[in-house]
Amino acid sequence: MATQQFGGIWTVEKLDIFTKYLKEYLKVMKNQPYYHTIYIDAFAGTGKIDINGSKEEIEGSVRLALNSDREFDKYIFIEKKKSYARELRTIVDSEYNNLSNKIEIKNEDCNLVLQSICRDTKWHSNRAMLFLDPYAADVEWNTLEAVAATKAIDVWYLFPFSAAQRMLKKDGKINESWKNKLDSLFGDKNWYNRFYIPDPQTNIFGEEGMIKDVNTKELSSYIIERLEALFPAVAKEPRMLHNKMNSPLFLFCFAIANDSPKAIGAALRIANHILKN
Repeated sequence: MATQQFGGIWTVEKLDIFTKYLKEYLKVMKNQPYYHTIYIDAFAGTGKIDINGSKEEIEGSVRLALNSDREFDKYIFIEKKKSYARELRTIVDSEYNNLSNKIEIKNEDCNLVLQSICRDTKWHSNRAMLFLDPYAADVEWNTLEAVAATKAIDVWYLFPFSAAQRMLKKDGKINESWKNKLDSLFGDKNWYNRFYIPDPQTNIFGEEGMIKDVNTKELSSYIIERLEALFPAVAKEPRMLHNKMNSPLFLFCFAIANDSPKAIGAALRIANHILKN
């Protein structure tokens, strides 16, 4: 059996937040039977996680969703890696046979699948919860645009904070590939002007260089600002997840595509409570 090996205490923290919201989401939707509920896991993995090779195996988001006391009407698991997708199919067929008619496993790129789902689903009668937990900076901005346009999806997005920081070179000399990736990640080409200022110390030839001028708090605020440009509501205090050296790894963000004041109020109340506690 293929078990993913990655993560640390931040993985447990992330899944704890996710699970608490999922349970509350299903409680709320139970009282709205006119909606068909969908759970979407965009980086589903195998269903099991070995925390950083420690042999401490925990349940991944797929199993946590399937093991919930209440059920979604449909589950869509997206996994690009073939071996993981095969393992996921084995798990579903052997352990969740009673739910197999509700489950779709898609062995494709998450951006393509999500955009297709967002485009083709009749959202007037459907509501969804989306877990975006990328392995790296894999989520494209146009995918988030498609999600926001549905006006029907609650999104937990594990923004790759450390990866973005790594690409934002201190001296401002960022290669074209990384610039394109950051454009896609932020959905904005003005991030360079936002994060860089002229270096007060010119080089020996008198040429002016650039230097990064953005701290952790400012970058976090910018990420929330960018999400707010798309979604009707975004949790103002996302959870920063750190590694064992206390360095920031991911920013766990919550956004709501539904523009109904009632839906926004309920979702933010639950998410904010979980994030603060």
